[in-house]
Amino acid sequence: MIKEKLASVFDFVGVIDVTRYPNYQKEALLAGFKSIFVVGLAYPNLTYPHQSDAFLASMYTYGLDYHDVIRRLAQEVLKGEDYQVLVDNHQLNERKALELTGLAYWAKNDLMISKQFGSYFFIGLVLTPKRYPEVIVENDDSCGDCQLCIEACPVNALRGGFKIAQCLSALNQKKGPLSELTIKKNYLLLGCDICQRVCPKNRGIVNDWHHHFKKRETTYVLIADLFNLSNKQFNLKYGKHAYLWKGKTLLLRNALTLLLKTKNTNYNEQIKKTIADQKYPKWYKEDALKILKRLES
Repeated sequence: MIKEKLASVFDFVGVIDVTRYPNYQKEALLAGFKSIFVVGLAYPNLTYPHQSDAFLASMYTYGLDYHDVIRRLAQEVLKGEDYQVLVDNHQLNERKALELTGLAYWAKNDLMISKQFGSYFFIGLVLTPKRYPEVIVENDDSCGDCQLCIEACPVNALRGGFKIAQCLSALNQKKGPLSELTIKKNYLLLGCDICQRVCPKNRGIVNDWHHHFKKRETTYVLIADLFNLSNKQFNLKYGKHAYLWKGKTLLLRNALTLLLKTKNTNYNEQIKKTIADQKYPKWYKEDALKILKRLES
């Protein structure tokens, strides 16, 4: 049975019939499939401080890239089965599929929250052309009247409902000039963990048993490497982490906001070199010029 195989490597497994998914007839990815298995893999509730010569991205990037881990685990236990694995980069709504299983609810911070794992888990989908019994649980959990994440969001992205266009995590992953507010409020190389860190549902959550997601030597990104390594060299060293999915230049741009926040002028000359280098895009140079001017003053 596929469910038992998946349950041997994932932290939770739910199953819904494709007909339960909203407007399933219009989803090309669901054509030919009868069941959707929703799998989850927890990651550690751990945070670390930046170092003087190295910065961090969001806590979900500390370990190996979850896209690769989920696909590999599914492939290992489903040999000989007929299936398709989807992780993140596709048109289906993974959170809606998970919500339909009852294994987690959709929270005010736009994250899925499980009673056992909080919001610290990754989601994947396994589609099968064969129909299997549904695995759905009752879930009456909710955020209730809690407003902590709404109050803590540094860019007011949760007030009046989640607004992705204002979300700090979405903004610092965008290849385009940053707003003044984003430059001021950004505090990571990629992403944002504030709404998770303040959430009461995450208190006491540990999830520290998967070696795939534990802190590694390359959890920290050396500032010097962002300036000095070629894209190929950087990918060879840091490529196993999810923070690299938008490329080195974006990480470098975000690193400049952290240099400004810490008033670190040690890299000013290297910033100047990147501004003069034709290989860097216009959106990077626009932010780099703005930040350099402030560092020099």
